[in-house]
Amino acid sequence: MNRYLLAASALLGAAATISEQYLILIILVAVAIVFDVISGLIRAAATGEPITSEKGTRGFWKKIALLFSMFFAFFLDLAVPYVLEVVSINIPKMLLFGSIVGVYIILNESISITENILKANRHSVPKWLKKLLSGAKDKIDDMDEKDGDKK
Repeated sequence: MNRYLLAASALLGAAATISEQYLILIILVAVAIVFDVISGLIRAAATGEPITSEKGTRGFWKKIALLFSMFFAFFLDLAVPYVLEVVSINIPKMLLFGSIVGVYIILNESISITENILKANRHSVPKWLKKLLSGAKDKIDDMDEKDGDKK
């Protein structure tokens, strides 16, 4: 019984820590995912594109992968400093894996939402909005290339 209580306490403690630090980001990602699904359904209805269970299943697993990547990034935010401390490596600043991945997901979903809306009605959203969102996403992607150039 004590093992179960300990496991439940650890799980609830981790959930409280994550929710305190990331609750707003989790909500924003969830809203972006829901909006993307809804805008995809609107696009399908407006363009006459069939909605199949195969597409739905593929989309579902893609959304699960997005959420998993975000929660894995949250895990890294918690685990990496601990592991580095164990091996006596100090890092001067807080890690932002979770925030970066969360923002990246929101940008990707927002681009998809904009594309869906434009396909449903090309006059409903300014085209520059998609370019702006894509530019922000590209800046995050470029961070990888810049880091690679330094090595």
